[in-house]
Amino acid sequence: MTQENLVFETEDGKFELIFNYKDAFDKELFSAKFVDVLKSKSYIVGDIAYEKLRLSGFILTKDSNNHKNINNLEDYITEFCNLGCPFFVIKNLNKIKN
Repeated sequence: MTQENLVFETEDGKFELIFNYKDAFDKELFSAKFVDVLKSKSYIVGDIAYEKLRLSGFILTKDSNNHKNINNLEDYITEFCNLGCPFFVIKNLNKIKN
């Protein structure tokens, strides 16, 4: 069963799972690792290496040189994540405006 485009809520807000590579997403683990600084990000990427989840915040911007631009996700996965690692992309449906 695919979980992509799954809308869900946690105590931190409402989110939409938009991509789930290698079935990486676990709602309970996401909630446990979520930190307040991610509330201001439009997208949250979670990648798993050595059985540990790392969350990173991304924005949608016209600045193509910004490494935290969600449009540069492929570069981020290639450069900062283990080769072939499971990962997921979540859209923050209640992002706080910057």
